[in-house]
Amino acid sequence: MRLICLPYAGGSASTYLPWATHLPADVELVCVQPPGRASRMGERPHSEMDDLVAELTAAFSGIADKPYALFGHSLGSRVAYAFAQQCERAGLPGPRLLIASGSRAPHFPGDKDCVYDLPEAQFIDKLRELNGTPEEVLNNAELIQFLIPLLRADFKIADVYQAEPCRLHCPIVVLAGTEDWEVTEAAAEGWRELSNGQCDIHWIPGGHFFVEHSRAVVLEKVNAAIAGITRLDRVA
Repeated sequence: MRLICLPYAGGSASTYLPWATHLPADVELVCVQPPGRASRMGERPHSEMDDLVAELTAAFSGIADKPYALFGHSLGSRVAYAFAQQCERAGLPGPRLLIASGSRAPHFPGDKDCVYDLPEAQFIDKLRELNGTPEEVLNNAELIQFLIPLLRADFKIADVYQAEPCRLHCPIVVLAGTEDWEVTEAAAEGWRELSNGQCDIHWIPGGHFFVEHSRAVVLEKVNAAIAGITRLDRVA
């Protein structure tokens, strides 16, 4: 099985690279690197969900030969859901499992004002408040100027996208932070409306970026979820 991981707004594949040594030997890690960051820094970032999903769908054809699970954190969870929807519409193999981490259900509207179009000083203050961008980056005027277009593009998708609810033909596992004020209990529970299978919700100690700060716990839940799918395959 492949585990395809999608980053949060402003994030990159580097979040998931250390996972490779902590997954079962028969699980291949695929870390998605959207344009505008890290090795793809020179490319224009997507600011529309449809464009991002279209690129993912085109790239997926090269690795559609094995069953796969999707993992996303924050915006990455909603991208994973939109991608799974597109696979079903396009007749492509759907995921065996969707693990949605640190995100409201994608058909729920955001309950806060938009961030992506704030004036620059307020935008940087908001990044600092979210505690997902290192302070040394925020304080480096040249670097933050370089990153702002990417961050605004990602946050536009995060702020604006709201899915048409459609039940996926796979189970969903939801990971939510106990101190994540961005994701309410109701918004986490909303994922139950998006699967024809089972939906399990696990609360993990930490704030919005528990995927970074509580990596061991996250990996424990990920491995348990994948093991549950492979057990069902053996029984079948």
